[in-house]
Amino acid sequence: MAHNQTRMRALMLGSLTVGSALAFPALAQERGNRPERPERPKQTKRGVTFTSKAADSGFTLFTPLKSKNTYLVDARGEIVHTWASEHTPGNSVYLLPDGSVLRCAKDAGDAPFTGGGEGGRIQRIGWDGELLWDYAMANETWRHHHDIEPMPNGHVLAIVWEGVGQKDAMRQGRDRDRVAEQGLWPDAIIELAPKGKDGAEVVWEWHAWDHLVQDRNEEFPNYGSIQDHPRRIDVNFDVLERPKTTKELEKEAAVDEGLRGLGYLGGDEEEDEQAGRGRRRRSGADWMHTNSIDYEPTLDLVAISVRSASEVWIIDHSTTTAQARTGEGGQRGHGGDLCYRFGHAENYAGGSPRLLFNQHDARFVYVDGALHMTVFNNGSGRPGGDRSSMDEFSLPFSAEAGFRFTEAGLPSPPKLDWTWDGGETVLYNGHISGAQRLASGSTLMTLGEDGRTIEVSRDGEILWDWLQPIGNDEPGRVADEGGRRGRPGGGGGPRSEHAFFRATRYAADHPGLKGLSEPTGK
Repeated sequence: MAHNQTRMRALMLGSLTVGSALAFPALAQERGNRPERPERPKQTKRGVTFTSKAADSGFTLFTPLKSKNTYLVDARGEIVHTWASEHTPGNSVYLLPDGSVLRCAKDAGDAPFTGGGEGGRIQRIGWDGELLWDYAMANETWRHHHDIEPMPNGHVLAIVWEGVGQKDAMRQGRDRDRVAEQGLWPDAIIELAPKGKDGAEVVWEWHAWDHLVQDRNEEFPNYGSIQDHPRRIDVNFDVLERPKTTKELEKEAAVDEGLRGLGYLGGDEEEDEQAGRGRRRRSGADWMHTNSIDYEPTLDLVAISVRSASEVWIIDHSTTTAQARTGEGGQRGHGGDLCYRFGHAENYAGGSPRLLFNQHDARFVYVDGALHMTVFNNGSGRPGGDRSSMDEFSLPFSAEAGFRFTEAGLPSPPKLDWTWDGGETVLYNGHISGAQRLASGSTLMTLGEDGRTIEVSRDGEILWDWLQPIGNDEPGRVADEGGRRGRPGGGGGPRSEHAFFRATRYAADHPGLKGLSEPTGK
């Protein structure tokens, strides 16, 4: 697990409440009858509410969603360093070995894309506050969103939306009733080599739209059996068998309003000012909603968490950009087609049980030399009621043979090796959350809507429980007595003063923390 002990990964966030700590070896979806929408008790105390001598002694990095500052806190929850920006987050942040932070920022630029997790700018800010790199990634072609991944060679992997027009989407077999006027926004992965203060060279690309299969019209491209092509992406994987009911649509609208209030979903006054004329709302165009990216350098693999599919997709990074547009080439011979996928086998007509429910934050980890993956399983629509969990899966992989497939040619399902869901207390966060495996073997759960982070041992014991106390630092917004924040004069949805997108724990001996021991360090 040594490789993952120094990874520069960040945590997706969520809003959960925690009770007794128990680990469950059973499959995450087999929970029995659970309340559909458990009420969350009000949290009145902020700061470290519990700590154990067995807790990790590292430092935690985070950026509140309504803040332009990135903070580093110690095990007591006290701020030991701050990095300032001109932008609110968009959304992840990483501490680099030189003490700088690589930070996603929210900036619409000239992009027509807006939705949950929107970013548009990537910044590197030095320990002393100097802006070292400031790269705009929002234009008519694409817009960065959610996450990035710092690579060992100094490059950066970024998730971007790219636009496909309405007619072009239908020509690829997309259900015509599920294409809005603005078309679709499939995701792509762009590898950037930073150049100078504000430039970058694109050195590698992968586009989901190059790897489709459809069974609607044999006259259109990529026609074939979905089950016979599990390495490709069904262009209609998200099309429901029935239209959504009025109640379901109203529920979605209420959730969106809450997320908009947190600063996670576009559409508040800051975004409206940036948007100008012609800005398109997502209206279902955000087809995949990829919310995390991770890189495994030893195997040269990339993992993305595709929320809309309730799947994790693994991609071969050893390809050239030209090979990545095809199904041939690269170390594993499949080009840019998926090396492996898991979470919701129904998307490719597989028969294995569903494992993931709108998950976030998929990360490679090694356990006793074997390739595993940790995931925050949000649990929306889980049988028995909505319930979230941190899950660790053993992947069917060997260095010699690669990922294992069944005799029927379908991806072999992973094994759930460990899970924690709070025990007797129902935990649920339908959006934004994450789980980080620490060097000690414990797991850090980020519960972002409430600004909460919990460290849990392998045995399911809570070792550290922290409610971040930093409130909103953005001018022009006020909170009423009911805890709602809105535009001056009213309006707006429910707002949290303490929400953050991710919190990441860094070991005390991380090289990026050397400034803490120097006289000039804050």
